Amino acid sequence: MNRRKMIGMSALTALGLALSASSTVSAPKAKVNKTQQLQGTWTPVSVEAYGPSPKGFLIFTPNGRFSLQLMRADLPKYASNNRTQGTPAEYKATVEGSLSYFGTYVVEGNDLILRIEGSTFPNWTGTEQKRVDVSVVGDELRYTNTAPSGGGAVTPLVWRRVK
Repeated sequence: MNRRKMIGMSALTALGLALSASSTVSAPKAKVNKTQQLQGTWTPVSVEAYGPSPKGFLIFTPNGRFSLQLMRADLPKYASNNRTQGTPAEYKATVEGSLSYFGTYVVEGNDLILRIEGSTFPNWTGTEQKRVDVSVVGDELRYTNTAPSGGGAVTPLVWRRVK
């Protein structure tokens, strides 16, 4: 056998072995990271500061934006039926029973970093907030805010994915 045929046969053998090996070994599964797990719309299940059955949404977009609206289910209606003509007690109940903010987010390990661009609690506007112990199991999201805007006890917030 001449040298050219030997090289050709060796190349064909190597190619055959490579093809047969690739067809028997399954490709590794793509790992889903926490950022991908967060993406979507969530509704509150348990947010102690907002009483039983809180209302709202938490939305994480694939391009790194978020929006959160949270309120007590039992917010009293304004007697005037005009949001700009509430009584001091009505305004107080609204402020104490609701919070909204938006901006960008990143996940660093088990921490969620929120860069707040605007908030109904103006002290948060332009700040960076950290949520710790972030976990997503099935359709449940949990995290802890170690510095809540209303002070008080630090408890986990629990959200359920909207389907």
